[in-house]
Amino acid sequence: MCDQLEPVQANLHHELIAPRTRADACPTLVLLHGRGDSAAGILPLAYEFERDDLLVISVQAPLELGGVMAGGYEWYRLQQPRSLNEATLRTSLDALAEFLDTVKASYPVDPERVVLLGFSQGAVMSLGAQALRPPSVAGVIALSGYFPIEIESDAGNLVGAPAFVAHGVYDDVIPVEAGRRTRDLLERHGVDLTYREYPMAHSVSVEEMADTRDWLSWLLDNDGP
Repeated sequence: MCDQLEPVQANLHHELIAPRTRADACPTLVLLHGRGDSAAGILPLAYEFERDDLLVISVQAPLELGGVMAGGYEWYRLQQPRSLNEATLRTSLDALAEFLDTVKASYPVDPERVVLLGFSQGAVMSLGAQALRPPSVAGVIALSGYFPIEIESDAGNLVGAPAFVAHGVYDDVIPVEAGRRTRDLLERHGVDLTYREYPMAHSVSVEEMADTRDWLSWLLDNDGP
């Protein structure tokens, strides 16, 4: 039952919030944090989704940071030229795919209703995961991120995939132009896309979370906006 869960052994550290209602196959939201954060750091975002039936799994990136960002984690290295990032990006995408297989085999999830939600670098991972292993999840929520150019040749796999992509117009970490390029790329490749911009910086807002909740309800229940 979904309300009686203990974390299983997996290739990536993760934390759980079990749903409040009993079910043998739960809709599942997988949270992917941004660079410098952790599974515990993004987990409170789960409380923005007012669903009694939702299993939330927050996943921690495999690469530990040091220096002023000690205690934080990243999904892939940020190096110049950007081509140097591809190896760690693909390694982490493979690790995430393995993790999702473990989740579907080990937890009482509904495999047809698993949704990825990523913020910043986690948004990059969510879009990349759906492109490399379609249809691994039911949909993707990508907040303040972008589609990774390192795997743009795989974007054609996204045809018909549902995605909610949002960005802050005042984002000074990942400029909104990156979000708009992602919007254009996803539209070219036939993604079932909802794109939104908000008057905010590199963060989330009340309005954005309300729209995200509505989109998730539409995806899981077909009763959204």
